[in-house]
Amino acid sequence: MRIDGKVFLLLLGLATLALAVLTLWLWPRLAGRGVRPVAGRIGLLLGTQLSLAATFLFTVNAVGGFYTSWGQLFGTASSRYALKDAGAPPVAAKDSLQVVPSPGGGQSRITGVRSGLSALLSIYTPANYAAKPEAGRTFPVEVVDLTAGIGGQPQPDYQKLADSYHVIVTVVGADGSAGSAGNANSAVIPGVNVPDGPQGELFWSQDLRTALSAHYRVSTQAAQWGIAGVDEAGGAAVNLAVQDSSHYGLAAAVGDWTSGPPQNSFPGIDKYLSGAPAPAVRVLYNVTPNVPSKIQSSDGPLQVAPKNRLDLPTALGWLGTSIDATGAPA
Repeated sequence: MRIDGKVFLLLLGLATLALAVLTLWLWPRLAGRGVRPVAGRIGLLLGTQLSLAATFLFTVNAVGGFYTSWGQLFGTASSRYALKDAGAPPVAAKDSLQVVPSPGGGQSRITGVRSGLSALLSIYTPANYAAKPEAGRTFPVEVVDLTAGIGGQPQPDYQKLADSYHVIVTVVGADGSAGSAGNANSAVIPGVNVPDGPQGELFWSQDLRTALSAHYRVSTQAAQWGIAGVDEAGGAAVNLAVQDSSHYGLAAAVGDWTSGPPQNSFPGIDKYLSGAPAPAVRVLYNVTPNVPSKIQSSDGPLQVAPKNRLDLPTALGWLGTSIDATGAPA
């Protein structure tokens, strides 16, 4: 039974309710003095309070995604990152991320333990990544989200991007393997957590960043992480940057990026920004119908740059020029 599963939370809530009813029923029978009545009353109070606290804490954990297994909670789960060849049969994710570091664009598979989502990765490092004195520094990251397909866009030269802008380019594609996490196959991974659906923010903000940090020298600053996507994947990229600016500081959306299912932008940029301060992120997007009103102009820390007929190579070049050679925002 999953620690963050609905069945477990429902059973825990029913147990709490049963203890509360039992306390009301037994309280008059435990009135009076003496060791047994006092001990009984103390036991009922403690049991009810502890079960209520457990229900609250496990519900918060399920919403926040802090622990996804009992092994993580009790410290028995492995904290190492297992390597998994993309060509081998799929292995169920336990308490690790399966990814093969593949400099030069070789394909790898990542299975995120926090999100339960799987994807294929192609990772391109700068030509001098392993040379001195570069071996002692960290690099900004450009993420290209192509989980929804490239959408007829010109094919970028990812290695040239990595060399030209001195960044690590990570191309994320759909994982169509049998037995993978299922709800990520051949579809866009949303830019936020969808209620009762794919936990996209956990994938982008925790699983992917943690896996790359485990195998590559990457910066941890949000201003040095940019993401671009085509069509629905572009909408996911913008939503991720706007609603999780602590992990991604730049986003570019190419094509008809506002046409994706509404749940993939949950809770929606306009709704989100109506109750939250504008994030310090930079957004470049293709002018298309239904652009959220809150990002139709630049205002304060949120920097917006609309562009007609934006293509993927231009968007990736914009991400690169937004980060200078030292890894600081341009």
